[in-house]
Amino acid sequence: MVEISTKMTGATQIREERAAVGLVSAAHFFSHFYLLVIPFLFLSIQAEMGLSFTQLGLITALYAAGSAGGQFIMGIYVDRHGPRWFLILGLLTVALAYIAMGMATAYWMLLVLGFVAGLGDSVFHPADFSVITTAVQKDRLGRSYAVHAFAGFAGFGAAALVVPFVNSLVNWHATLIILGGVGVFMTAIIYFERHRFEMISARSEKDRSTKSGSVMSDMKKFASMPPILMLFFFYVMVAWAGQGIQQFSPAALPILYGVGEAGVSTAVFGFLFSITVGIVVGGYLADKTTRFDLIASLGYGVSIALLIAVAMVVLPFSLVVAAFALAGFLSGLVMPSRDMLVSAVSPVGAAGKAFGFVNMGFGFGGMVSPVIFGLIMDTGYVPGLYYGTALFMFFAIVTALAAAKYALATDGEPQPAG
Repeated sequence: MVEISTKMTGATQIREERAAVGLVSAAHFFSHFYLLVIPFLFLSIQAEMGLSFTQLGLITALYAAGSAGGQFIMGIYVDRHGPRWFLILGLLTVALAYIAMGMATAYWMLLVLGFVAGLGDSVFHPADFSVITTAVQKDRLGRSYAVHAFAGFAGFGAAALVVPFVNSLVNWHATLIILGGVGVFMTAIIYFERHRFEMISARSEKDRSTKSGSVMSDMKKFASMPPILMLFFFYVMVAWAGQGIQQFSPAALPILYGVGEAGVSTAVFGFLFSITVGIVVGGYLADKTTRFDLIASLGYGVSIALLIAVAMVVLPFSLVVAAFALAGFLSGLVMPSRDMLVSAVSPVGAAGKAFGFVNMGFGFGGMVSPVIFGLIMDTGYVPGLYYGTALFMFFAIVTALAAAKYALATDGEPQPAG
């Protein structure tokens, strides 16, 4: 992990913070970018291999399974050994898996490599949040979480533009190889900047090794902490809602509204870009207010109404694009406050494990949602995609209210995990 010395001047400290946050945010950009590469190639892969939407969704479900399964374990090791090599090897694993997927000639290969890519992806959230929580002064944490989240959703937005463009020039095999190569290049940059992560936290080696028990015992301790458990379920609901829009809108919007690839890209990019704008605004809100529950209720409540209107096909497509953009902005508004709440209720010195635990919810949600929405799409009831996302946003509000209530009951103080 990164440690900011108390002997540093204010300007030097801010430069060090920015360098550390910048590197992990760059890794986060690629983590999110790769999550949407396969969905934007669904139709191309389907045309060649004759797969159903359920089968295509299973590729991204296995990616999410690998990510969910590895996150808490990665959090333990990041807390013990620091994030440097985990970040480097994680990004390299994802990039090489995508290159290998580009060479795949059978469906089962895509499934296996999707799972391997997910294992590589499991590193990012625990490592990134451990760095930010340790490196950044408390009064700048909200904005730093916002920068990190902004980079991730900028990766989503970039995927919405880059993947269709590259795929219009070459086939899906070459697209995956090219985009995987870009990840290898980014890995090299992080490798040469690895000195940013050489310093570990002030905890001694003995302290770091004795604070953690076994994986299962640590997981049980976190699961017994009500605010952490509610935040886990919040992440599940958010994943189910957001990934339904992101992964299946490229297939659903042409059916519902008769638009082409350009119209789909505009709507999805607008949704993702607006999330990044919402994150920036939300970062300042997170430094000014602790009312995560109020922000989540407002953001997701309005988004529910917008998505129901999209599902009912009562809007012209220009207003569908606007509805996607507003829903994205309101969703982004929630994220920095969410991360601040996780940080506030995390046991001291265990930020990696805490963020790893709650982000397993995001991975679990991503593992299940492609199957759920793939089945809905295969039934032919396409509006169900957006009714389903609205329902999951409602449950996100419920879990946000519960998490905030439990956090308030502990008076904002983290409960010890060991």
